Amino acid sequence: MNHQTLIADLWAHVPVGPRVREDVVARMSGADRHYHGIDHIAVLWGRHIHHGANLPVCQPPWHRLIASTIAFHDAIYEPVRQDNEIRSAELWRDASPALDLWEIAWVSNTILATADHLGSRPEAGMTDAAWAARLWLLDLDLTPLGEAADDFNASTGALRREYAHLDDATWASGRRRFLKNLSLKPVFYRTPVLAAAFEPQARENLARELADCASVIRSGEQ
Repeated sequence: MNHQTLIADLWAHVPVGPRVREDVVARMSGADRHYHGIDHIAVLWGRHIHHGANLPVCQPPWHRLIASTIAFHDAIYEPVRQDNEIRSAELWRDASPALDLWEIAWVSNTILATADHLGSRPEAGMTDAAWAARLWLLDLDLTPLGEAADDFNASTGALRREYAHLDDATWASGRRRFLKNLSLKPVFYRTPVLAAAFEPQARENLARELADCASVIRSGEQ
């Protein structure tokens, strides 16, 4: 499916009204959304459908909850702020989705968990199914790290444009810190299906970009 079809299919599974949907789509389609935009959520939904087709995450209720999380997790995104996930979760709750309270809370808390994908841990009393679905969503959001080298480079370039307010040295330093912390993790993906599909390439991509960041930082010090 192309991105337009994927977006239509995604929203068919998100139980909110048309005004809310139009608002989120408008936010995600803004001229400043170079990476965290409408194409990003189309890619994640496509990968969910493709890789999760034979898994419980594509069955009720998780299919619609994952769709809702994908649709809203970057609904509010300002690179200069540190509370984007909190505000996106609030936007979701304010949308009055037609779901049970526990489902609304699962989506909200999963959006919050995207602030630290690999640091997320199960909540007290969380079922195995709820935790497995959350891990799946968090791993999906990290799949761009494991794209083919050219696609990964394009994503990095898109991120750089979102952070155009930073000079090259500051960008490279922050990016290196983020990637270095990731590279120290024993695994990037905690779900076997996505680990098999994306982990090896993600390791290669991170090693290459860490070297590029180090080169930029050294050039700035000269």
